[in-house]
Amino acid sequence: MNTQESLPSMDRKDFFRLVGVSVGAIILQQCLSGCSTGTKDPEPDPTPISDFSFNINGSNAAPLKNLGGYIYINGIIVARALDGSYLAVAQACTHEGTRLNYESSTNTFVCPNHGSVFSNRGVVQKGPATKDLVVYRTEFNASTGDFRVLV
Repeated sequence: MNTQESLPSMDRKDFFRLVGVSVGAIILQQCLSGCSTGTKDPEPDPTPISDFSFNINGSNAAPLKNLGGYIYINGIIVARALDGSYLAVAQACTHEGTRLNYESSTNTFVCPNHGSVFSNRGVVQKGPATKDLVVYRTEFNASTGDFRVLV
């Protein structure tokens, strides 16, 4: 009497195909869930508490001595355009709060995560962001190097 049951068999090719599909499905699910949590992140609060000043001759502000340079300070990105003017906008993208970069060649602020683009006046030029950036006035005293951001 044979007490051992006959189990279905699977050839090696079918086994690896099923394993590959299963692993692929798991990876895909993880990638998709990482892109969307199902809840919207709160909009970043771009408003500093009050006006502030710094000296452009300090080591932290050195990039502003060059056309196209920019710095992050107190939640604001301050940039020096190629025409020599200064720009100051909230540094957080209005889509998900990612810190923006300044692109001097196009005089725009760009989100490195999802590609939103804002004009030098903070206006959305390309989404997914739909809300403009807060723009701040600036004052610069070239003789002393004192720079002020007006909130």
